[in-house]
Amino acid sequence: MLLNSRWLVLAWMMIAQFALGDGVFEKPQAIDRTAQLIRQLDQLQTLSASFIQTTVNGQQHVVQQARGQLWVSTPGRFRLETLEPAIQTLVSDGETFWSFDSDLEQVIITRLQRDITQVPILLLGGDAKAITAEYQVAYFSEDQHDFFVLEPREGGSLFESLTIVFAADTPVSIVLRDSLGQRTQIELTDVNRNHQIPSATFTLIPPVGADVIDDR
Repeated sequence: MLLNSRWLVLAWMMIAQFALGDGVFEKPQAIDRTAQLIRQLDQLQTLSASFIQTTVNGQQHVVQQARGQLWVSTPGRFRLETLEPAIQTLVSDGETFWSFDSDLEQVIITRLQRDITQVPILLLGGDAKAITAEYQVAYFSEDQHDFFVLEPREGGSLFESLTIVFAADTPVSIVLRDSLGQRTQIELTDVNRNHQIPSATFTLIPPVGADVIDDR
């Protein structure tokens, strides 16, 4: 999940049940709105926000909670900093991916995997048109929010469904469900769209003394 580097890139960082309950994915009026989702995502050149991530298991028990900050910029650049309960930083400049764990004092460097089924945060800063090839998209609207429910067309994804929720044109929540019934919800607050973010945000210089593992 978000504290696991593969999931944190989730996903984006990174989101619902979003106060609607389990039925959110079974709306009978859901219709295909792939083109609408692409238009809304294409309008996002940059995004920054605070996030709270909560993961619950199939019995609806909270198994993990974290909070932090995220920054996203096209094409495929992002930075996620988890501040609680542990400090972890995930960064990509669109080509290279850095993962820093402060408890381990370790930085792992790899090539960015540009696959939105494996790195869902790329939905907010990558190639939105790739959605049509990778996902089936359903849509419904409720309580002045737009819900886009994405299901991977093929196996091998980290999740069974991903729901991205917009208030007007601003993403406010993302929810991911896996095959074990576990649900991870990422709520975004203090969201800023399309403002300038320094390029240095999307690189990571390993802290002095950190163990660096370069797997590029």
